[in-house]
Amino acid sequence: MTSFLEGGCQCGAVRYKVAAEASSTNHCHCTMCRKTHGAMFATFAIIDRSKFSITKGEDGLKVYESTPGNTRTFCSTCGCPLMWQGSKEPNNVYYTAGTLDDGANPGHSAENIQHIWIQSKVPWFEVGDSLPKLQQE
Repeated sequence: MTSFLEGGCQCGAVRYKVAAEASSTNHCHCTMCRKTHGAMFATFAIIDRSKFSITKGEDGLKVYESTPGNTRTFCSTCGCPLMWQGSKEPNNVYYTAGTLDDGANPGHSAENIQHIWIQSKVPWFEVGDSLPKLQQE
């Protein structure tokens, strides 16, 4: 990647920059992600922490420890979820791919995008694409 991607929350109070392609992208169907995002699943791009930076509004971020050692970060003004971080992967940031400007692709390779926690998906939604589907992560 010769340049970088930018993104931010809905209201514009928080902005970030990504300086590398995502190593992978996950569509997470776990109950926690569904409830936090108010959607069928949450899409996260995974990046090395050193390649992700908040460029505006860091003081406007709120962090919620959703389970011990796992945090979800969101804009305190509009509530937009921006990232997830886990103590088992301290060098990674999972940022919400839908918050990239202009619908940019986070840069993962074609074989590194998948659905995870399929066992927790809502029963009335069928995943109809051909991406890998993992029962857990």
